[in-house]
Amino acid sequence: MQRKMYLLPKTPMRLSIALAALLGCASEPPLPAQSAQRYQQARQHLAAGRLDSAAYVLEALIRRDTLHYEAALALGQIHLRQKRYQQALSPLARAQRLAPERIEPRLQLAQTLSKLDRQAEARTLFDSIVTAFPGNAVACMAYADLLMTQDQPDAAGALAQYEAILAVDPNHYRARSGKAASLLRLGDFIGAAIRLDTLLTERPDDVYLSFLLGAAHHHLRQYPEAVAAYKRAIDVLPPASPQRTVRQWNLRLAYIEAYGTYPGDLELAHQIGLAPLAEASPVRFTDVAATAGVGKRDRGRGVAWLDYDTDGDPDIFAAGIQAPHALYRNDGDGRFADVSAAADLADPRGGWAAIAADYDSDGHPDLFTTREAWEGLAPNSLYRNQGDGTFRDVAPQAGVAGADDSFMAVWTDYDNDGLPDLYVASGITGSGRPNRLYHNQGDGTFADRGAQAGVAYRGKTLGVTCGDYDGDGDSDLYAIDVAAPNHLYRNDGQHFTDVTTEAGVAKPGEGSYVGFFIDSDGDGDLDLFVSAMNFYEDIVQSQITGLALRPTRAYLYRNDGATFRDIAPQQGLARSFGSMGAGYGDVDYDGLIDIYLTNGGPIMARFEPNTLFHNRGDRFADITAASFVGNPGKGHGVGFADYDLDGDLDLYTAVGGHYPGDLWPNSLYRNEGHHNHFLGVDLGPQAIGAQLRLRAQDLLGVVEISSGPGFGSSNSLSPALGLGTRTRVDTLEIRWPTGAQQVYADLEIDRFHRFAEQP
Repeated sequence: MQRKMYLLPKTPMRLSIALAALLGCASEPPLPAQSAQRYQQARQHLAAGRLDSAAYVLEALIRRDTLHYEAALALGQIHLRQKRYQQALSPLARAQRLAPERIEPRLQLAQTLSKLDRQAEARTLFDSIVTAFPGNAVACMAYADLLMTQDQPDAAGALAQYEAILAVDPNHYRARSGKAASLLRLGDFIGAAIRLDTLLTERPDDVYLSFLLGAAHHHLRQYPEAVAAYKRAIDVLPPASPQRTVRQWNLRLAYIEAYGTYPGDLELAHQIGLAPLAEASPVRFTDVAATAGVGKRDRGRGVAWLDYDTDGDPDIFAAGIQAPHALYRNDGDGRFADVSAAADLADPRGGWAAIAADYDSDGHPDLFTTREAWEGLAPNSLYRNQGDGTFRDVAPQAGVAGADDSFMAVWTDYDNDGLPDLYVASGITGSGRPNRLYHNQGDGTFADRGAQAGVAYRGKTLGVTCGDYDGDGDSDLYAIDVAAPNHLYRNDGQHFTDVTTEAGVAKPGEGSYVGFFIDSDGDGDLDLFVSAMNFYEDIVQSQITGLALRPTRAYLYRNDGATFRDIAPQQGLARSFGSMGAGYGDVDYDGLIDIYLTNGGPIMARFEPNTLFHNRGDRFADITAASFVGNPGKGHGVGFADYDLDGDLDLYTAVGGHYPGDLWPNSLYRNEGHHNHFLGVDLGPQAIGAQLRLRAQDLLGVVEISSGPGFGSSNSLSPALGLGTRTRVDTLEIRWPTGAQQVYADLEIDRFHRFAEQP
């Protein structure tokens, strides 16, 4: 999603000039007559725009004169211009060998490796170039571009390249601009704003930097200054620029924060008209994270609710990228105590997914985290709850460390033996690593059965989820690929069958992110929700029109038996979002499951509020504004639980961006209450995969207990089933993962009941 900056050569014109200059040079000793003649022919073809003919002649020349440096370099550059990157490698490598002291072939070869996504090799070569040619502006700018556009951008490394240029030429405008942008990404918002102000006095019409200045003030919460900067960023744009609406959107957010109203005194050119999407809410939330002591500030990722100390109230586990985990003990008075260090969970490596389950059946919930996702291959962690308030990482001994590029994971009892298994998404960086299905062997260890079970998909799997969609008593799996069609695996016993095509659930395809199974329509079977990531421009345009701009939108697949059909457009969900995460829960206990989208994207100037959709039976209503849960940070994990045990559902969400400086505090949204009833169900920590079927007059509610849906996060494993205004429960049927079934009648409402599986 991040735009590329300063890649050289940047245009065919620039490369054509370079070729013409190269073919006209005579810096080397006279060539043999035949080589000179062929070289002249290549020049003539190039001058006439006949690149293929020029390449043909140069190839013949090189076969006869293997030491001809200019011919090798020119041939490589012709392939580059025609985007034949693989063919460019050999002649550019030859030119580098022939003239190791020259910068041109090394630079062109490094850029070719970058184009071929051979990033490690490109970085190594760039390192050697900038070492041999310190402060070379062309090389340093090209290297900085690679560092900022690779799979894991390196803002600090790019900053070092800009500073190397400035050490030689302190007035280099593009290096100064790059430094300001890098400081923004690294979180030095004051330093960025100062430099951007200075640059804009020199070039007041700079379209890009004027927008970054607004973002710097926005992050500093200097909203009046952000308003002024965003106005300027709009004014310098061409009238028909597609960037106008994004800047108007950011201006709107900053203006509301600054003045509490909109559009106020803004000129018409600065205003943005939005579709009437906001609706009234039956509930209201208050963010109490700061006062409750759980406002962890980092690049937040997965979250899990779990009663780790088995004292009867849910505690919080929060993970973030390359930052220590946090374990917050619920003290029962509305506040939490940070016991991360005491519990041996302050792992500085951080993590992505954060999912809870009692994998070893000792009555204490354990934790699994993944890493490093986009950042490459790294071992995952399984933190075993020792039962004494501490945890120990036993992933290597348990066989689930897996040095993969893992992203999400889900606990699932796929073989119905009463022991939770693990399905882990891998391959997100294009490594080719398969998804892992770790079978719980009951002795504290796991075995990867992904290949035997038919679910070892090799793609770029980002999200995974599970649910018994076909009602046959076993858990099915859904794998979400960020760059290709998704996959639905039907559980047929010890093996899974890919039924994606016949079920019709492959989309969104490119841009898919996370998903989960829920009974969205109260008909007794599980439907499937899948989120998608979209460009910021599309998000804003969707706010204007109320419609999705691309096929990569959210999908809600209604379960029709063996097949599904997308009903998102009819349900009001077919809009463009940057949904990196999503979660579900019945926020008003009316018996219908609601959906919460945690939104954002990598660029620092992106401010997209999370979105809460209230399920009204025939459609979902956007109640974000009225419920006060529209956190504008970069949302990821979300989990629901009644943490204060007051009879309503609260939510905790982890927030934080892509770059090191994009830090946000997590939010704990306390539900301020409603008048509906509920039935609380506690099956203990080994409830993974159990399905609850509640009947209360005209209400049929189905909930499957899962750990890991959405952005690898965990709701409370003790769910509350909403009843609305109904005051009686007819029956509660519990379908245990082992196949055992129990039915209860006449249960007291508005309280939790503890159930155990009967032999």
